[in-house]
Amino acid sequence: MRPAAAIRAEIRVSIQDRRATDRAAGHLAAGVLIDGDQVLVPDPPKLLLDPHADLEVVIFPAGLDEHLPVEAAPVWKWRRFGLTDRAPLAFVASLGRTSGYRAQVGHADPAALAEAIEAAGGDLWEALRRQEVVKDDIHLIDDDLLRRVGELEQAQREPRRAEHRFDSLRDLTGGFCILFCFCQPHGPR
Repeated sequence: MRPAAAIRAEIRVSIQDRRATDRAAGHLAAGVLIDGDQVLVPDPPKLLLDPHADLEVVIFPAGLDEHLPVEAAPVWKWRRFGLTDRAPLAFVASLGRTSGYRAQVGHADPAALAEAIEAAGGDLWEALRRQEVVKDDIHLIDDDLLRRVGELEQAQREPRRAEHRFDSLRDLTGGFCILFCFCQPHGPR
């Protein structure tokens, strides 16, 4: 489910171990936001198969724009996709809340994608790139970027502060009434 006004930005998606000491240490796999609350993880590492893993999805702007949010969302459901005789080709994470970002995928033709997966030796990332369903570098997330994501995330969690100074108590209480509407409430008491 997509929000009505999803943020259009180049983003990255990191599947994280919540128990790690920082975002760089916690990175387990890259993903792709395929819908507002769905993340595709192509060629998932074995660590994601652990049913006891404490995982979350971190979605962030690739350019680390301080005005765009770093989102950390819990996963409420994992779905495996694979052939019966092989390791999973992909996982899809259903997020516990909808991302504010726009999905990152283009159109995919199922038959052409199946052929591309076969031609790429079962490498779903490569097949998605060959079919131009995702951008070439969407899966590249290095430790330096993740450390800076952690710093931006911390900065964004800090509450903003504003100071309002008035010459008198009457002006101060008038300021309350303008900002908070409790002098003439609009709703029930």
